[in-house]
Amino acid sequence: MASFWFDVLVPGPPEQVWGRLWDLERHTAAIPLTTALGGPLGPGAGFVARTRLGPVRIDDEMVVREWSPPAHAVVEKVGRPLGGRIEVSLRAAGPDTRVRWEQGYAVTGVPDALAALAAPAVRAAYLRAVRQITAP
Repeated sequence: MASFWFDVLVPGPPEQVWGRLWDLERHTAAIPLTTALGGPLGPGAGFVARTRLGPVRIDDEMVVREWSPPAHAVVEKVGRPLGGRIEVSLRAAGPDTRVRWEQGYAVTGVPDALAALAAPAVRAAYLRAVRQITAP
């Protein structure tokens, strides 16, 4: 499975950042061509990030596996064609919050070595999205 991680410093305490990070409407606003469906999020909750470009639609189905607000969450991608796991940790950093995002991903029919070649671009896209989603 291909993987990447990043740390980002976000304004505000962990409780506020957690609320912004897991607000599905913020995901919809931040991620082009994608609508986040489901919620509220919590242990066992399922949700979908539906990306649509013309007649092409990809549903990224996910389930919350671990949920410990405002510090830690694990989300598993359970659908096709996208699979993987996201682990997010938040910790106070003065008046701000440090968000650690770790993600493994796989695409059905794509060898892991080939998917790994896209990791820098995938990481950059997720980092941009997380910054937008968590912005005050």
